[in-house]
Amino acid sequence: MAEQLLVDGQWSQSVPADDRGLAYGDGVFRTLRVTAGIPLAWDIHMQRLAHDCAQLQLPVPDAKCLADDAARLFADKRDGVLKIMMTRGSGGRGYMPPADSGRRIVSAHPLPVHVSAAPLDMDRSPIVLASQPRLAGVKHLNRLEQVLARAECARSSQPDAFMCDGDGWLIATTMRNLFFQDSNGHWLTPALTQAGIIGATRQQLMAVLERAGTTAHEIDVGVSSLTTMRAAIACNSVGGVVAVHRMADVRFADSDAACAYCRRLMEAEWGSRA
Repeated sequence: MAEQLLVDGQWSQSVPADDRGLAYGDGVFRTLRVTAGIPLAWDIHMQRLAHDCAQLQLPVPDAKCLADDAARLFADKRDGVLKIMMTRGSGGRGYMPPADSGRRIVSAHPLPVHVSAAPLDMDRSPIVLASQPRLAGVKHLNRLEQVLARAECARSSQPDAFMCDGDGWLIATTMRNLFFQDSNGHWLTPALTQAGIIGATRQQLMAVLERAGTTAHEIDVGVSSLTTMRAAIACNSVGGVVAVHRMADVRFADSDAACAYCRRLMEAEWGSRA
């Protein structure tokens, strides 16, 4: 499937060279899994997109316009990936943002080859995530840390790696959020108050765990505390939930069972959205 692109609702293969998303990473994005033409977890993605636009003081795109874009891009009801970008639009040289401007870029892509349900063995990425509370959780277009981390994974022939911030707290993998189950059966996920991305699947999993009677607590997770965990899973919107068998020298005995449980919850949730 060739990539297709809509720019402000018009078919295009390009954006203006003065777009601030290109010049400064001045924008936000979301990536959605599409099954039989239907973008999954749409409401949560729209909530996160609106939140992230507000954090950057960007115009919030109309959800109906985005839904129309998605329907046009996946009119043949195929599987794939939908990417939504909202930039501040065109602007001159210099950091000062233009007032009341924005550009909506929506594109369709095939499922990537890395989408797999295979369990993960991960080492620590040498790339450190910078702390910036104002941008923590926001899926903004400045993703150079993840780009460098993914390049390191490719050089070492590893599917993924876990990343820490400058204080050594676990944040996420190069492209997934993390959850843990401790020895008492409590669910934990890194608190993303200084760095990282709040993914829609992270939020969806926290919600379905809550409805199943379990709260996933957001806490600071240190690498040294991994030895107290009995299970680890990783998730994102394209690949779903996968088990983590190893992080550095620590192996988790119950990750497969924890992953299977979360998948059942998530599949029931996604099925209800169809």
